Order: sequence, then structure tokens, then C-alpha cells
Amino acid sequence: METLETVLSHWRDYAACRGMPIDLFIHRHGEKQIVKRIKEAKAVCAGCPVRPECLNEALQYLADQEECAGIWGGLTLNERKELIFATPLVYRDGKYRQIKEPRP
Repeated sequence: METLETVLSHWRDYAACRGMPIDLFIHRHGEKQIVKRIKEAKAVCAGCPVRPECLNEALQYLADQEECAGIWGGLTLNERKELIFATPLVYRDGKYRQIKEPRP
């Protein structure tokens, strides 16, 4: 029986995008129909059981932009860059949400 730790160590085996064409998730600036393709890729990610693990890996390799170009964890490269400098987020109900600081 696998533990959660062993499952997460090979999260790609459980990804919703497994076996799909990589071209769906990798986009180059100026491509035709890029907005439509990004929406299609994000739709696949929306129901993915390992979306947080995918995003976490992409954030670890953000310095190497070629390696993590495209959609990872349901976010574009620019969205992931914004995430790094944004307020803390929590993954709940299938979405990333900002953690609101309580008012004094």
C-alpha cells in the first residue's frame, strides 16, 4: 500500500494531463489562438488531483523560465511570477485564494 508521501513523490503519474500532447500546455508569446489554448489547458488543470504538487514544482524552477514555460498547476508563467510576490495563498475548493489578514 502506498502512502501519501510516496504518491506525491511521483505525482506526475496521477496528473490529469498525463499522456496529453505537451503542446496544449506550452505556449509561445505571439502564437495564434493563445488565449483559447491557455483556457483549454487550464480546464484540464482545474480537475487535476495533483495540481498543488505541479504548481509547487513549477515555482521551484521559476528561475529557469524555459524549463517552466507554459501552464503548470493551472497557472501561466506570469501568474506564477505574481504569485511569488503576492500575499499568501491557500488552495481550497479547487482554487487558490488569498489569505486575508484579520483587521485589527
